[in-house]
Amino acid sequence: MLWACLHFPALALNLVEQGLPRPQPSVVEITRKNQRLVLHANSLALQAGVIPGMTIPTAQGLVNELHCQVYDQRAESKALQQLANWAYEFTPHIQTHGSHSLLLEVSHSLKLFQGQHALAQRLLQRLPPGFEPFALTFCETPMAALLFAQAHEGCNRALFFSLQDLPDYDVQWLSIPAAQKALLYSMGLKTLSQLTELPRDTLSKRFGIEFSGYLNRLLGHQADPLPNWVLPEQFSAELEFVQEIESSQALLFPIRHLLSRLEHYLTARQLSLNHLLFSLALRNRSRQSWHMHFAAPVHRLSDMLPLVQLKLENLKLQAPVLNLQLSAQQFLPLNTTQGDLFSQHQNNGVSRYQLVDRLKARLGDKQVHGLGMVADHRPEYSWSSATPGQGEVLQHPAEQRPFWLLTHPQKLRSKKGLPLYDHPLQLLKGPERIETGWWDNKPINRDYFIALHGNGQRFWVYRDRDNQHWFLHGIFSA
Repeated sequence: MLWACLHFPALALNLVEQGLPRPQPSVVEITRKNQRLVLHANSLALQAGVIPGMTIPTAQGLVNELHCQVYDQRAESKALQQLANWAYEFTPHIQTHGSHSLLLEVSHSLKLFQGQHALAQRLLQRLPPGFEPFALTFCETPMAALLFAQAHEGCNRALFFSLQDLPDYDVQWLSIPAAQKALLYSMGLKTLSQLTELPRDTLSKRFGIEFSGYLNRLLGHQADPLPNWVLPEQFSAELEFVQEIESSQALLFPIRHLLSRLEHYLTARQLSLNHLLFSLALRNRSRQSWHMHFAAPVHRLSDMLPLVQLKLENLKLQAPVLNLQLSAQQFLPLNTTQGDLFSQHQNNGVSRYQLVDRLKARLGDKQVHGLGMVADHRPEYSWSSATPGQGEVLQHPAEQRPFWLLTHPQKLRSKKGLPLYDHPLQLLKGPERIETGWWDNKPINRDYFIALHGNGQRFWVYRDRDNQHWFLHGIFSA
C-alpha cells in the first residue's frame, strides 16, 4: 500500500486569514493558566517579532493593529472535513487524524494519475488556496506518512519516504501521549532506531498494548483498516470575519475561498448546480441573504465568480457583516462538453447561458426575460415572457413572421385600397387570413400581407376585414 498525508499545522490561522478583507498581522490565541497566549501567528505578525507562546499583551505591544482570534476547534475540524471532501477527487479512502491531518490511501489511484510523482503534482495543483503552510508526504503506512509530515511541517511541497527512513527520526514525532515521550527520553531512547531495537514484549509491558500496536502499525507489521469517506449530500461552508466588513466589494475575497471549496466538492461528486444561496450574519443580529440562479448548470469557480462579482456591485449591505455562509442543496449530473478532436481552435467566446447570467447579475433577475410561444393564432397573444431558456416551444406557423411586433398596431393611411407609410407600400405576399378569438370577446378578422417599402424595408401589415382599415403590425429584420 501507499499512503499520503496532508498536514496543515496552522489550519486555524488559515481560516482567520481567509476571513480578512485584506492581509494584515493576525494571530490565533488560546488561554492557559489564565494567560492569553499566541498559538499561531501569520507572516506579517512574525515579521514584527510576534512568536507562538508569547502573551497577547506583549504581541499587541509589538503590533498596534494586531488582530486576535480565539481558537475555534469546531471551525478547524469542519475545515478539515471540507478538505477531506476535496481529497475525494483523488481517492475514496480518506480519514482525518486529529484536527490538522488527512490520511489518504492512494495505491489504487496510481494507475489513474500515472504514478506517485504525477499524483503528488496534481494534489499540489488542486489544493484549495489559503491553506499554507502544509506538508505532503508519502510512505507505505499511514502512521509513517503522518510522522514524516509532522516532522517536515511547513515545507509546502511533496516529500517521498520509505519505512527504511524511520530509524533516524526523533521519538518526539511519534503520535503518542506527551508523558510517554518524556518517559522514552528519560530512558535514553531518543531515536526510533534505539526504540525498535528493544524487545516488543518489554515495550508492551512498560508502555501498554496500545503503544505496541501503534508501533506495529507504524512499521507495517500490522495493517491499518482501509477507510471509506462518505461525501455529504448537501454543501455548506462558512467564514467568520476577524473584523466587520462594511463594503460589499470586500466580500469578494472570502467568497472566492468558499466557491473554491464548492468547486472541489462538485468535482468530487461529479455534479453541477444552477442555484446558490449566500447568507450574511449582520451586526444588528439579522441575516441578509441572496440567491444566485444560473441559466445553465455550472461547476467551475471561473464560471461562478464573475457573476458573483457583478452581483456584489449592486448589493447594498443592511449592516456590517460578521459571518458569511454559502450553501447548495440541489444538484444536477455533471455534463462536461467534449472538445472536437480535429478542431484547431478553442471557442473562448461567451455562451448564451453565460450572457444571460451576466445580464441578470448586472441588471437583476426581474429585468431579463426570454420569450415563450402560446397556442393562440392572434399575433399579439401568441407569445409570453418567460425565464430565459424555459419558454415553451410550439410548432411555428408555416407563414413567415417578423420577430419585431409593435406593442399596438399602427393605423396607416391608404390610397386606392393600398396602404401608405410615407410612400405607397408594395404588397409582396398575402393575404394570410386570421379570424379567431370569438371565445374570449377579443375577436379579430384580418388579412395579413408582407409589404415592401421604397427604402427596401419589409413590413407586416394587415387589413381589418370589418372596417377595411390598414394597420402596421410588425417589422422584418431584413
